[in-house]
Amino acid sequence: MNELLHTILLRVTLAGAASAAALRMAGSGAMRETVRLAAGLLMLAALLQPLGSLRSAGWSVSAAPDTQAIRETNMQTAMSAVASSIAKALESRAAAEGYDCRFTVTMATDESGILQVDRVTVHCGADDIAHLREIQELVTSECGVPAERQEVIAR
Repeated sequence: MNELLHTILLRVTLAGAASAAALRMAGSGAMRETVRLAAGLLMLAALLQPLGSLRSAGWSVSAAPDTQAIRETNMQTAMSAVASSIAKALESRAAAEGYDCRFTVTMATDESGILQVDRVTVHCGADDIAHLREIQELVTSECGVPAERQEVIAR
């Protein structure tokens, strides 16, 4: 039972740290609300997944989890959830500006392990290529990724 509590505490702590970093980067508005939703879901998953390992008879804990594997899985889950949320928020913002773009966000951790946006791929319609500079400025203002770390692909 102590192992289960340790696992839950570890997962919730890691999910909280990833969520806090994502919220810090999110800014305000719709993107922040989307990131908050993803962070809440991540926290629920971090809490409930270890409870699923309990057996209904006897409440015994299954095999001891590998904490490094759990840490990596949690980080991948956090990166995926945050990247998806940021991409959706960018698409909403671009649509509000009149651009028909799709975004793919790649996350990474820096030297100190803090989750951050690494690259943004912009999939623009042919009509929007003429507004490339404005779209890149939108991405930079919304999630802090400079034009050098943005890739533009015409669809």
